[in-house]
Amino acid sequence: MVGKISRTWADLSMVFVACIWGVAFVVVKNALADIGPFLFVGLRFLLAFLVLAAISYKDILKIRFSTLATGSLLGFFLCIGYSFQTLGLKYTSSSNAGFITGVSVVLVPIIYALMNKKKPGLITSLTIIMAATGLFLISVPPGSFTLSYGDLLVLVGAFGFAMHIIYVDLYSHKFSAIAITAVQIFFVGLACAITGLIMEPIPPYLSYNALFAVVITAIFATALAFLLQNYMQKFSTPTRFAVVLTAEPVFAALAGYLWADELLGRLGLTGAGMILVAMLISTIFNRGQA
Repeated sequence: MVGKISRTWADLSMVFVACIWGVAFVVVKNALADIGPFLFVGLRFLLAFLVLAAISYKDILKIRFSTLATGSLLGFFLCIGYSFQTLGLKYTSSSNAGFITGVSVVLVPIIYALMNKKKPGLITSLTIIMAATGLFLISVPPGSFTLSYGDLLVLVGAFGFAMHIIYVDLYSHKFSAIAITAVQIFFVGLACAITGLIMEPIPPYLSYNALFAVVITAIFATALAFLLQNYMQKFSTPTRFAVVLTAEPVFAALAGYLWADELLGRLGLTGAGMILVAMLISTIFNRGQA
């Protein structure tokens, strides 16, 4: 009974995380009117690191050179993911960004196959076709065959997230979960803050929208989300968690509809549905049942 209750709470906690990440797309998009994307990501992750350090300072003290080196590598891919996702949000809708980010789940088995010099299997090939078709329907304007600029940037971010997933799977189990997560968060925050200070105009002050978005995403969508994921993982399985997290773009679309008046349209809804199904198929069949 305790195991069932623990697994239920673990899965519910990840539904909560998926909801936070989905809603964050709208919150971030609103903030980008008042602050540059790199400065925003930098402030968000540096604040998240401070929150994580305050909560789990004993784990932070366990950081050694090997943790620092591996965490920086993971942080590099995470930085690509969040930088391009946030930059793309300036030019596309939060709904589109949510579903295109979800393509990272489909990209993982493709990249794995390429790294191992193997041909993609039938399931992987099917998800590639479904996700590519869905991506076309959701982001290519009628009468055009060119991916919109914002959606293209978010797609680059999806590749970053896919590489992050792969390297986390390869290396993170060798280190303290909190310690290596802290290194990644700090790396993203520092790299993006420096980039923002060099490339973007510094706002004279943080508007309410920008400050609200930085605080909310830092505490809930970064520090709390990573803590929940690290702690609750032992009560469930990676496959169950991954399936639950495919709800993230659904929450993004719902938040976009309720708070930003975003409508996907018939073709967009069809494309979003195809991406979501491809994510579910890829998650279930390529990661194996557990």
